[in-house]
Amino acid sequence: MAAFLLTWNPEAGGWSATEYDAVVEASAAGAPVRGRWGVGIRRSGIAAGDRAFLLRQRRERGIVASGWFESEIYAAPHWRGGARPPTTYADIVLDVLVAVRDRLPVPELQQVVPGVSWNYLQGSGVRAHAPSEEKLERAWTAHLRGLPGRRSRYGGAAR
Repeated sequence: MAAFLLTWNPEAGGWSATEYDAVVEASAAGAPVRGRWGVGIRRSGIAAGDRAFLLRQRRERGIVASGWFESEIYAAPHWRGGARPPTTYADIVLDVLVAVRDRLPVPELQQVVPGVSWNYLQGSGVRAHAPSEEKLERAWTAHLRGLPGRRSRYGGAAR
């Protein structure tokens, strides 16, 4: 299983603040959040069953979600619409989304997963190679366990 970093710039689109709050709430209630995510210039290398981590960019940077890919990469119309050329996507199911205030912040990621260039991710779909993928998984799991009120499957208190 490979692990990939997906990037989300809330200033460029995607979820509005209200929509993000709704998907966080759905995730907290145990509902998976399904959709597709742009994987930048990546054309191959992602397979169903690979791990995905969503990194919020710009302000309040850090990991805010995790999940699994449900497809390989495919081309589809650009998410911004218009006359833009098609872009590449992969279908994902996010099993955990946290509020922005509960993110795993980049400064902490730099300490525990130093093998990733956290300040220089040029786009979505960056692979975290071993041993970084294992370190990232452990850091995320520990982070979730430390959040008050997280679902019991992460070792925190059940809601």
